[in-house]
Amino acid sequence: MDRQELDRLQVYLRRMLNPEIALAERARREDMAEVILNDEPIGRITVDDEDGDRSYNLTVPIEMPSATPNLNEAVRAKFGNPKLRVVPRPKKTDSSEIYLDDEYIAVLFRDDASGRTWTFEMAVLDIDLEPGEQS
Repeated sequence: MDRQELDRLQVYLRRMLNPEIALAERARREDMAEVILNDEPIGRITVDDEDGDRSYNLTVPIEMPSATPNLNEAVRAKFGNPKLRVVPRPKKTDSSEIYLDDEYIAVLFRDDASGRTWTFEMAVLDIDLEPGEQS
């Protein structure tokens, strides 16, 4: 990913998750970038162009602060965005959907049986990145 592509992704992630998100190139990995919020790396974004269509996958680990997790609070705190909400998936107990207001944007997967660690995964299609978008 070149800087122009990272800038387009950054504009999109700022609009969807938090206006302070930044993307930084990852040394020796042209297919990956670090996602930074409040000067701390919080996750990574990878590129996928195997099927001919370029897309991206944002992955952010989320740890619950207590033994009785509140997924809404944890996701909102991770991204600093009170508009995010977690909705249980029908017929699935190991994951939930993430919405920004009423728009579905990502999936939250449980990593362990205790429910203490989760992974936020958001797919971004190349068509989501409008040319000329700037923040």
